[in-house]
Amino acid sequence: MKSFKQFYTEGLWANINAKKKRGGKSASKGSKAYKAAKKAGDKLEATKESVNENFKDGKKKGKSRPGRVKKSGASCNGSVASLRKKAKNSGGEKGKMYHWCANMKGGKKKK
Repeated sequence: MKSFKQFYTEGLWANINAKKKRGGKSASKGSKAYKAAKKAGDKLEATKESVNENFKDGKKKGKSRPGRVKKSGASCNGSVASLRKKAKNSGGEKGKMYHWCANMKGGKKKK
């Protein structure tokens, strides 16, 4: 496997940095160069997503933990306003779960 220095001195990033130094403009969206770079970047992102990270505690990044609401002692029963009030008065994991329930009931999307 190549080291960071090798990646930086040869290949895509070397070309990008060299172009920046000489004041060149980046490729326009319709050009072949842009499409090729976009395809390569998407391929890199896909490989990043496919890697399962194993942390010391055994948890995997991005995996949901079913039953968090029940385990924390929170309940999703009630109106959005009552859940927000409970979240304000509760702290820690229980407060997070009340906020989560309120967001799910209110139909709010992630930004």
